[in-house]
Amino acid sequence: MGDAPVFRFKDFMREDFPIKFEIRSETNYNPVLHGHEYLEICYLINGSCLHRLEEGQTVLKRGDLFSIPPYMKHCFMPLDGQAFELVQLDFMPSLLEETIRELSSAPLDRFLLIHLSPRSQFVIERLMEGIKSELESKEAYHQYAVRADLLKFLVILSREIRGWRLEKESGYEQAIREVMEYLERHLDKPLTLKEAAAKISVSPNYFSTLFSKVAGVTYSGFLAELRLRKAGELLLQTNLSIAEILERAGYKHTGHFYKMFKHKYGVTPIEYRKNANSGK
Repeated sequence: MGDAPVFRFKDFMREDFPIKFEIRSETNYNPVLHGHEYLEICYLINGSCLHRLEEGQTVLKRGDLFSIPPYMKHCFMPLDGQAFELVQLDFMPSLLEETIRELSSAPLDRFLLIHLSPRSQFVIERLMEGIKSELESKEAYHQYAVRADLLKFLVILSREIRGWRLEKESGYEQAIREVMEYLERHLDKPLTLKEAAAKISVSPNYFSTLFSKVAGVTYSGFLAELRLRKAGELLLQTNLSIAEILERAGYKHTGHFYKMFKHKYGVTPIEYRKNANSGK
């Protein structure tokens, strides 16, 4: 964690019931990057604020909900002096460990940020009020009431994430198809996998997963197939030299091209053209 402070759950919570509820605002916030050994789920009720992470910062608005996994450095700050009200729910994963494992579509072990639908905003806010009230009153069996509301909270969050993922993946599918079309038109100057991933604003690893899912083949496999198909078409339809065909199909190494071509077509490029011209 470097110099960033790490808050321990024992300093803020009961060991037998490790949960804490707080309201943060423009007059009550910690501007210092810090981590904590417990899970933190935050929901912005009103206004806007700035959320800083080690790798950057995000502007949050009403209806945004996010989770901060243990030991991730972060902090909140007002945005241009604006007022904000943010609910901060801290708890140890052990409080609902089995439930969290079962609700696998809610990846609370890493940073997550989603904007809740209006309906979910309403329900989440009522649940937050219920948790706050039970923790403050400490009436008999309040631990069970808090766990029940927290369970409902996680169920709603899991459903929201599932819908968000389906919608996002649908958009990504179209973006992947556009990348595939681009590659077909620009074989002489293809995108690297990293460039293609940046084009749709995802990590290279996630792009590889999405691409394989949509195309049914890896990114490199798709490019290899495109190049061989293009080379075959140019051999049959033009009188271009092998060197010119290599350039147009995006090949940089002659030996690699000959090896791949013979593996696919069973003959060398020159034999392929001769056979076509002789009607074989």
